[in-house]
Amino acid sequence: MTTVTASPGVGNRTTVAGPGLPAGRVNIADRVLQKTAERAAADIVGVDAKNVHVEIVSSRDSAVVRVSTAFPVPRLDDTEAVRAATPVLDAARAAQGELRTRLTRLFGREVSRVDMTITGASAPQRKRVL
Repeated sequence: MTTVTASPGVGNRTTVAGPGLPAGRVNIADRVLQKTAERAAADIVGVDAKNVHVEIVSSRDSAVVRVSTAFPVPRLDDTEAVRAATPVLDAARAAQGELRTRLTRLFGREVSRVDMTITGASAPQRKRVL
C-alpha cells in the first residue's frame, strides 16, 4: 500500500507499507520540484531554463505553478516566419496546458493551475555566414 500525502511545503511525502516492508517515507525538497518545473517550462516554451522563474504554491493534494518567462517570437524582419507564427496568446495557452499535464505526471500530484506571465520577447539570434 502506498500513500502520498503533502508535507508542509511543496514536496511530497510517500509512506510505503506492505507485506514484509517496513514503513518509510520519501521527501522531495521544494527546490527539486521548482527546478523540475523550470526545466519543463523552458522545454515547452522553447527558451533557456536560466530565463524562466517558477513559484509553486501547494495545498494538501494539489499545486499551483506560477511561471514568468520571455516568450520566443520570430525575427520581425523575417516576414514569412511572422506570417507562419502562432499568435503569442494561443501559444501561451497551449504551453500552459502542456505544462500542467507534464508537471502533474512528474510531481505525482494534481497541478490544478498554471499561471504564466510573459515578461518579454526572445527572438532568435542572427547567424553569421563567413
